[in-house]
Amino acid sequence: MKKIVLTMFALTLIFSCKTNQENKERQQPDGERPTSSQLISEMDADKDGKLSMDEVKGPIANDFENIDSDSDNFISLEELDKAEKTRENRPPRQEESNADLSNEIETSAKVVPVNTNYFITENIIGEIQEKTVELNGIETLCYIIKTHSQATEHQMGPWCPRHISDGMEKAGIWFKDDKVYDVSGHFIANLDEFYSDDKWLLYREDGTIKVTETEEACLAAAKPEVDEDYHNYCVECLPEYFKDQVTTFVIPATPTYLKSVQNFGRGGIGIAFNGVNYDPPAPTHAILAAHTIAPLDDHGGHVNPHGGYHYHAVTGSTKEVEQTDIHAPLLGYAIDGFGIYALEDE
Repeated sequence: MKKIVLTMFALTLIFSCKTNQENKERQQPDGERPTSSQLISEMDADKDGKLSMDEVKGPIANDFENIDSDSDNFISLEELDKAEKTRENRPPRQEESNADLSNEIETSAKVVPVNTNYFITENIIGEIQEKTVELNGIETLCYIIKTHSQATEHQMGPWCPRHISDGMEKAGIWFKDDKVYDVSGHFIANLDEFYSDDKWLLYREDGTIKVTETEEACLAAAKPEVDEDYHNYCVECLPEYFKDQVTTFVIPATPTYLKSVQNFGRGGIGIAFNGVNYDPPAPTHAILAAHTIAPLDDHGGHVNPHGGYHYHAVTGSTKEVEQTDIHAPLLGYAIDGFGIYALEDE
């Protein structure tokens, strides 16, 4: 087993230069919200009494992985009921607004400014720019950082093995239930047992593995609604497909604590010192619903059409800045300007 540490990012009380976007849930008037049974009845196209990822939409699709508590890629009536009760009992979500938050600043907490000297200059497009912006009544100096999100410290890939006899050195890693697995040919050949689902079959009779070998195939498979032709495929997109893509990060020069919560949404979480994006957990419910997997390489990254090469994990392959205090090494910065650190004593 290759050694790896998956990163976990928690929400904090922050202020970000860049407006966070999230899907707004349209609330129905009291008494008109459909019941779980009604939702199942309306969306259950094949009338099997449960919902697959292909059948749901809106907020249920967005939160599919959390609602599907037994991770069988279906939402049952019981799971939907449980999710509805949880939703009713939680505090109201604070929606994004233009409200003045200048009185919400928490001044008692010590913060550490962003150090732009830590970034690898060859990975940054042009110079890091400074810009003062006013959001929610707070005037903030921000850094504007542009990159192609292409790692130079390490080779990107490999991801998918080509034959069921291939060893782990010819492929990447996959994850399930907080555990990490080597995507060897043997792993691919036994996905039906791994997921207890006999519909998994990513290899042909001659043992070759079905892999998205072209940019066209990548575009068809690396999306929430996978084209039917690419069900039961190992999804692999190459960095060169999107090498000219530019990612712009707008990060506060000095992070600010607020007394109220800001939500990152589903956008990028932050940036490594090599200019590669840190992303939130991959939408595995959408990937698995089409009987596909999209492995990470041994460095914790893979490629999609929207973000290019990006990380979902940290494995020790990128620049770290040792700290002189009790902190573990600094790995990069979150979009709110706070540092992202490695795990302590790992």
